[in-house]
Amino acid sequence: MTVFSLNEGEDCVYFGPEPALDRSLIFNLGKNVRKTTSELQAKIDEFKPDLVHGFFLVNHGMYASRIKGYPKVVTALGSDVLIAPNESKLMSWIVKKTVKDSDLIISVADHLNSVVSPWKKNHVESISSPLGIDVKKFKPLKKENLIVFNRGFKKVYSPLTLVEAISEISDEIKDYKVIMCGEGPLLEACKNYVNKQSLNDLISFSGFIPNEDLVDLLGRAKILVSPALSDGTPVSILEGLASGCIILSSQIPANKFWTVENKTGLSFDAKNSLQLSDCILKAVNDKSIEQNALIHGPEMVEKYADWNTEMLRIEEKYYNLVKIAK
Repeated sequence: MTVFSLNEGEDCVYFGPEPALDRSLIFNLGKNVRKTTSELQAKIDEFKPDLVHGFFLVNHGMYASRIKGYPKVVTALGSDVLIAPNESKLMSWIVKKTVKDSDLIISVADHLNSVVSPWKKNHVESISSPLGIDVKKFKPLKKENLIVFNRGFKKVYSPLTLVEAISEISDEIKDYKVIMCGEGPLLEACKNYVNKQSLNDLISFSGFIPNEDLVDLLGRAKILVSPALSDGTPVSILEGLASGCIILSSQIPANKFWTVENKTGLSFDAKNSLQLSDCILKAVNDKSIEQNALIHGPEMVEKYADWNTEMLRIEEKYYNLVKIAK
């Protein structure tokens, strides 16, 4: 296997830089996209794979779908299906054509698959797979009074909903620490809010956390918060479930299957910080939810989102495509 990427890195074959997918495509007839596609085609032809698999329909998936001479698989991850097509007619056309030109479509959740399926050719299969996580790595450890947010500071992850919720109940959770992980455009706004509300003793910002440190943090955390406005299958929630965290998540389709009320967690309306604050207090004070999460979270991930099991499923689809191509 070889990884081809629009982003430069040590463990990949670079074929960028990525051309802008905007109105300039109309004026130059997609010249830069064709150039990048040709470069990728040449590099793939040197490698001569059995098939090509592109992730995210807007960039790597789009370029994978344009490659000639190999079976093509694309994976829809979330915003490429739920957000990008609504940004412009051009983006909608790009995403739908990517699906139409592919030989197998994998969506990381059922609600994505239901959107994508009408765009494919009739004979092409589309399946749902959460892809999963390494269930042997993420495990419950000795739990501490920690509340973790690890989605990053983009608008779609609604980090301000959490800091606003904490400000409502700060006097009632003084023995807890809130750790907000990641980076993004709303980080400074969140920091400013925390400073203004004098919440610095309660809320800290860790920046990027390496995976091995995240395993330890989630293992120790009692609560994981995901206030996202839109999503595919959130890996962060899978990791939190496997680690025995109580999941507090927004009521969006992506979270519905994973957040089972009073069993693996609690849910609240998106952007509703008051509901989230109520959920936090219930999670803190109701020990039965904590015990349920320790049991049912790991069980759920092992049953439905084990990386090894899901990869075997997808590998079987690979073999079927290769047989058809030969």
